[in-house]
Amino acid sequence: MAEADSPQEPRPPRPSAAIVATAARWLAVAVALEVGLAAAVEALLLVAHRPGSVSVFAWPLGLGVTVGWLLIFVMLRAEESRLARELRTARTGTPVLRALVAGRRQELPFLARWSSSRLGTAAVLLADGDRDGAVDAIRTTSLFMRGGRIEGLRAIVEADLERKAGTAVGLERCVQRLRGAAPVGNREADLYRVHVLVKAVLEQGDSERALELTGELAASEDDEERIYATWLRVWFDLDGDAGEDEDVPPAPGGGDAGAGDVAGAGAWPALTQGDLRIAMLAARSHGAESLVSKLTDRLSAIARAESRG
Repeated sequence: MAEADSPQEPRPPRPSAAIVATAARWLAVAVALEVGLAAAVEALLLVAHRPGSVSVFAWPLGLGVTVGWLLIFVMLRAEESRLARELRTARTGTPVLRALVAGRRQELPFLARWSSSRLGTAAVLLADGDRDGAVDAIRTTSLFMRGGRIEGLRAIVEADLERKAGTAVGLERCVQRLRGAAPVGNREADLYRVHVLVKAVLEQGDSERALELTGELAASEDDEERIYATWLRVWFDLDGDAGEDEDVPPAPGGGDAGAGDVAGAGAWPALTQGDLRIAMLAARSHGAESLVSKLTDRLSAIARAESRG
């Protein structure tokens, strides 16, 4: 038994289930391929009028099925990797990187389009402000990319479309859909859900929802989820910043302490300079200059407090 004062072992990373390269999708496409090859061989036999020559086509059929299965597996795994990379780019990529990723996706070869979900492309286009392009990308999704966890991701992208509409109704629909959505089970998809939800709450300016959401994210074991908690804590002044540095002005609203001073201050670990710098980089990649400014102010306040100490 471990000693009581021994350090805890680091927890393993959160498991991430596949969205595209699932066994069910691979088997479905593989069976369709096998049936198609068998039908082609049967047609050749009928045309040749040689029923006894089945053995002639047996080994090409077996070879074709084997190669087809391997090709399908490789293409689904490649699509899984592309989708994860696109979702991460939509969250953390610079405008230049997002444009590069979206441009490459538009140039996929014809044979690869059947395994393309296009949902990652839509997420990148939405991050770049191209809502119309995202709508077109969703409409051209392959029929093979339906069902399973990918429908959970589709719901998140559609909620992001609601957010990008720029209306109060759209923001409310986005928040309601994402708050009621079950986790997809894929890490990048679930981080993208948090990303869209936090952006919608920031755009709404709803401090009560921000406080509730911050409580969930600040307690997360995922470092990237805690970045979004930092966004909310700083933007809505949920930590009671006025107490950290005498040069920091009180929160807007006069003498009213606000939600953060009642429930937020002291409820979460104090933000460090490292937390703020990482959150600042993420905010800058999305052109959120107002948020970057508030993060910079908080960083300066911490630096002044440390220099005086």
